[in-house]
Amino acid sequence: MCRRCFLPPLPEHDCAANLLSKAADALLVGDLAQAETLLVKADLKPLEEYRYSIAGPINPAIIRQTKLPVFERLPSRRHSHMPTLAVTRQVLARDGYRCRFCGVRVVVKEAQKTFTAALPKAARWGPRNQDCHFGLAILRASIDHVVPFQRGGSNEPENLVTTCNPCQFGRGVFLLDEVELEDPRKYPPVIDSWDGITRLRGMRTAAAV
Repeated sequence: MCRRCFLPPLPEHDCAANLLSKAADALLVGDLAQAETLLVKADLKPLEEYRYSIAGPINPAIIRQTKLPVFERLPSRRHSHMPTLAVTRQVLARDGYRCRFCGVRVVVKEAQKTFTAALPKAARWGPRNQDCHFGLAILRASIDHVVPFQRGGSNEPENLVTTCNPCQFGRGVFLLDEVELEDPRKYPPVIDSWDGITRLRGMRTAAAV
């Protein structure tokens, strides 16, 4: 039986999104101390444990697939396997800055970079998963190909959906039916006041200058 996502979101997903939004507001008015406090609170380890259960070593009970699919990889193409910035922003806005699989609110990568530039200790970002701020890493917006690029999927907006980190990297090159996931395009996106913290795009911080 197909399901909407690999695992239901945790309460910590909403908690982190709310805290990060408040931290953005504090940063915009120059209250670095308050922004730092909120960022530290949003660094929730259960989110990393959630990510690892989906995007770590394959767990057949969650992914519902015990081995990688066998397929002929496409020859190298000259154009990028990822959409342009303009298309990326179009898709994120179209999808209400929410993961189209699990429905969690996501944060644009520009916001993560602004937080890290302004407050590198609180909004830590390193080479390993455990080195990255858990709230920012797990909620960082990704663009996923419904039909994976390596399986012949295109960069057209109709083949792209907004996802959170675990929902994208948990699926990899699997087709939806290979991991018993529903097509998220069957359901309309949720559009409300959530802006993915896009209000931090282009913000220059003292640490970033």
